[in-house]
Amino acid sequence: PVHEDLALVMDENVPALDVERAILKAGAPLVTEAVLFDIYRGAQVGAGKKSLAFALSYQSPGKPLNERDVEKLRQRIVKQVEKELNATLRSA
Repeated sequence: PVHEDLALVMDENVPALDVERAILKAGAPLVTEAVLFDIYRGAQVGAGKKSLAFALSYQSPGKPLNERDVEKLRQRIVKQVEKELNATLRSA
């Protein structure tokens, strides 16, 4: 498996469970796990916003995933959460 952390910024009222479900849906069947490990609220994300950080596990039963595969999967996940929950990828 490939492990990666992904932090997303969204409105404060968006439930973490909805974000997890959107990640798993967008990444199916290659995202095998999405575990929330951090919630941040503060000046870096703005008033009325929060950042949720997830530890993701990707795994393909047929072949090892390369960097390009992971990048495409990450883009698909970010696009889905943007569309569904108005969330954005958190920059450093």
